[in-house]
Amino acid sequence: MSASPITEGSLAEVPLRQIVLQLSEKRATGALRIRDGGAIWLSDGRIYLAQSAQGPRIADVLFGASVGTLSEINGALNGAGQTTAIDTLLANHPDRGPVLERLIHEANLTAMFELLVPSREQFSFDEGATHRLGTRFSEPSTTLLDQAARRLDIWKQIAHRIPNTGVKFALNADLPAEEQLISNDEWRYLAMLDGRTSVADVIAKTGESAFRVCSGLYRLLLEDLIHEVQ
Repeated sequence: MSASPITEGSLAEVPLRQIVLQLSEKRATGALRIRDGGAIWLSDGRIYLAQSAQGPRIADVLFGASVGTLSEINGALNGAGQTTAIDTLLANHPDRGPVLERLIHEANLTAMFELLVPSREQFSFDEGATHRLGTRFSEPSTTLLDQAARRLDIWKQIAHRIPNTGVKFALNADLPAEEQLISNDEWRYLAMLDGRTSVADVIAKTGESAFRVCSGLYRLLLEDLIHEVQ
């Protein structure tokens, strides 16, 4: 028989991954709350919302999917009754379902990645708690944890070349002679790198996550297409 889930304590003593896997195995429903403001919402052991202290508000994520005005979105998130915010918003914008699912997944994955960074914060599990967002796009906890762990491993490699978002890059004057295959994202980043624009500026201008931008810049560094400007 597996151990009962640990429902409170310190992340310095119990890894977050272990806590979430135990809650998932027990098909728990509720909110795992981190004292710094982070939270992971589960339904029947599946994650449907993850939030970190640094991440965007869920209202801003929904707004990015063009499913309503901020006023309509906040109304759906703060409303009463049985209808979830997702169902309420998609009733008026049914064609936005795939986009909304992708944005919620990306936001949850980014939050999980940030939450997996070692911490000494206190945590507690609020059993039975639910979020108005709704569980339509919930995912297996193991899937999200594994994806976030892979991001964390990649991030450790990236940090050696991009230690902070204040770093600035420029296009190399002497480009490699061989033909290079550049993605759409990388072309956008290249167009912004003038030696004065920082990584933080690129993140702000594109509206993309720090992980996605830094991953793209890291690939450009490995291809010897850009260099750091001191």
